[in-house]
Amino acid sequence: MSDAERLDLLLHRFLSTFFSIPARQPASGLLTFAQMRVLWTLDHNGHFATPGEVARSLGITSSTATGLIERLASGGYIRRTHSTEDRRQVFLKLKPKGRRMMVGFRKVRQSRLRNLLASLHRDDVRRMSGALAVLNDVLSRSKEAR
Repeated sequence: MSDAERLDLLLHRFLSTFFSIPARQPASGLLTFAQMRVLWTLDHNGHFATPGEVARSLGITSSTATGLIERLASGGYIRRTHSTEDRRQVFLKLKPKGRRMMVGFRKVRQSRLRNLLASLHRDDVRRMSGALAVLNDVLSRSKEAR
């Protein structure tokens, strides 16, 4: 097995397990995991985003993003506004209900991570942190090169 294959397998296994939130679990309320990903993207951006930016960020089609956005807007989690300069341009932002959902989700995620890291030696945690920082640096440089 190549290094890339091994890393891919390990990352997939970890991320799939760690970030799995069964649909309709208390951490996600009545939202699906796909809807939570949209909220996470908007929360992470910290500003208005367009539906196209959400779709690109999540690697989904515009029509899939539109359906998710529609359900989130109907549920009161996000606000859609139109640009004053171009009414065709739509901007998305979390509403207070969406922000509260993300605060709760972040607390659950951080608690899970604290519990996981508590079972590891401090040197292992430092090595993992360093390796992830290197991977993030490489990814950000490769995005800039595109």
